[in-house]
Amino acid sequence: MIKHKIGIVTSWAECGMGYLAKNWIYTIQKNLNIFDYQIYSRAVKEFTPFRWQGDKVINGPESMEINHNHFWEWVDKFKPDTLLFQDQNIYGPSNMQEETDKLKKMGIRLINYPDWILFDDVKKYKGLYHANLAHIKRNFEWLKQEDCESPIYIPWGVILKNFPFQERNPKDKVTFYINLGTGTMRKGYTYIPNALNKLDGNWFHKLLNPPDYNYSFIATSIENSKHRVNNKFIRKFNSNPNCELIFKTADNKKGGLFTLGDVYIYPTMMEGVGLTITESLASGMPVVTTNFPTMNEWFEDGHSGKLIDVNYLETNVMNMEKAHICSNHLAEILKEYINNPLLIKEQSHNARELVELKYNWDDRDKEFITLLRG
Repeated sequence: MIKHKIGIVTSWAECGMGYLAKNWIYTIQKNLNIFDYQIYSRAVKEFTPFRWQGDKVINGPESMEINHNHFWEWVDKFKPDTLLFQDQNIYGPSNMQEETDKLKKMGIRLINYPDWILFDDVKKYKGLYHANLAHIKRNFEWLKQEDCESPIYIPWGVILKNFPFQERNPKDKVTFYINLGTGTMRKGYTYIPNALNKLDGNWFHKLLNPPDYNYSFIATSIENSKHRVNNKFIRKFNSNPNCELIFKTADNKKGGLFTLGDVYIYPTMMEGVGLTITESLASGMPVVTTNFPTMNEWFEDGHSGKLIDVNYLETNVMNMEKAHICSNHLAEILKEYINNPLLIKEQSHNARELVELKYNWDDRDKEFITLLRG
């Protein structure tokens, strides 16, 4: 049987995009009777240490562009039937027009997975790819609105065996947890010290009747990323005796680091998918995140966690909308969990049941294989 060759053009491995590709590869590896695959990895210099490794990996130059001899030599040698472009979108001087024209003439099927979508970029995908994949409702609607070729919605899911369920049932102390990843500010973690400071109320309450909240807060960031984590956050977070910052890379084939906490606190400003939201839910951890797409697509407020009110929206220099949370509301949510630990137990079971029912990646095999084969 002649196998269908899949080339995945991706970014570095230790990032959200890399973890998306790992799920795709998981499905492909379950079907090696019909597929062969290779990973063409790109990375800017800063993220070279976090690149893909392995015998199926071809590491390109330190560039996000593909219009160079190294890429074309790989295409000529591997001869893919399908190329799945991940976060490629419209990089390069030609906005991918020259590259996709050339690849189409070779008879290669082209699939686009746009994760980060800048305003007005969606319309630029039209005519470039044979199909456009979305794992979230927001992006799927945008692709349809701009009449992009063959938009397909395959809801994101978790590989359940990688995130075993652990009931959260704190008795003496509630432990909050956040994964900072590489320390990018968009995760909104700088709001956490402010929210913790507001647990005690204003200066008058602190003076006359200071509350005694029994909690701990753990934050992790991947190894060798201390220089990327906001210095002001580090100082404020470490000055709180209830808080601990750890630099350790999560192994997402072994449950990540979600066993470190009872409730996942994620006041992120913007997400392509929000992988740690679904992963922590799968592990049985209630999630507290921003009430804004895409973060609020995964669960209803009060069912498997809490949604934080948005204080204001900002359009940043990349022309993307960022949602800034209300730290006062986050403080109130933290108090609720500290004062009512039974709520954590209830939402812990709700979270796992939700993922098993709606976000099991193994349920996506048929749809994903059909997409790849065309």
